Amino acid sequence: MPPDVEQLITILEKSSRLPEKGFSEPEIDLLSKYYHLVLKWNKRIHLTTLTHPHEFFERHILESSFSESLILPSVSQLWDLGSGLGVPGIVIAILRPDLTVNLVEISRNKTLFLEEASAHLSLNNVRVIESRFETVERIPADSCLTVRAIEGMGKIIPEIIRSGAEATQIMIFGAKDLEEKARGYLSAQHRMESFLIPGSNRRYVINISRST
Repeated sequence: MPPDVEQLITILEKSSRLPEKGFSEPEIDLLSKYYHLVLKWNKRIHLTTLTHPHEFFERHILESSFSESLILPSVSQLWDLGSGLGVPGIVIAILRPDLTVNLVEISRNKTLFLEEASAHLSLNNVRVIESRFETVERIPADSCLTVRAIEGMGKIIPEIIRSGAEATQIMIFGAKDLEEKARGYLSAQHRMESFLIPGSNRRYVINISRST
């Protein structure tokens, strides 16, 4: 096993998903295999610059784990828009096998990676969709949308909120100023909160929920 993967396993064994709740052995096994796959594919296609075990844990696994803790009980499926390397979608699929996780990605190379990762990890709750998120057909009400690393995030806030018009929840990762950009596009049914991501002083999850 590569040293970086062994180091990530050690980090996961000593860390918590939530206060007083560590990662289980099956979760550690799948998360470390996922990391190993990212390292292998990263040599061929650009997936992430954050490949050091500590960076990968803090920015990819911990952020995803934190967002998983915010998912509302009424949500039964996740739509990860512009999924890229599968964050937070694949990590959430590992932590929440009860959820159907839809990974929406336009890049053919990245969708090939996502398909390989979900098959390699036997994630039967994952579906990969090669598409621009703007063209995805109606997203059901029992859904949570996650949007994390799409270029020009501030400019596409209206499209993100339009895509999730009927969804129970939308989570946008980024700087706090995204909250102000989103506010003008929300209806009276929406409630918005910002949560500082653990270990960060400037990255937030903008959590938008819709009352039904």
